[in-house]
Amino acid sequence: MIALVFAAALAQAQTPSPAPIVGQQSAQDVWDKRCTFCHGQDGKAHTKKGRQYKAEDFTKAKWQKHTTDEEIVDAITNGVPKTKMPAFKEKLSPAEIKSMVPFVRAFGAKK
Repeated sequence: MIALVFAAALAQAQTPSPAPIVGQQSAQDVWDKRCTFCHGQDGKAHTKKGRQYKAEDFTKAKWQKHTTDEEIVDAITNGVPKTKMPAFKEKLSPAEIKSMVPFVRAFGAKK
């Protein structure tokens, strides 16, 4: 009986911890890889493509005030019709997309 308890305890002690989520990117990584081409590193869209595509300037108070968090998620997920903003639902996880909301909002706090 003692051997059984010891064996069970030993088996539990050797159980590895769950593996970390592989492939989950930080909001900064997503921004750097997917967004800066048009929106720029500073969120102002003062890039060649940003000006050409008339990308949003995330630092503008009017944009920050009138754009909901849900609209940000929808734009990243599904793209923006009649613009060059592509959909990222096949390239980013829902968690990665949602992590972009506070990241984009932070541009409004910068002066």
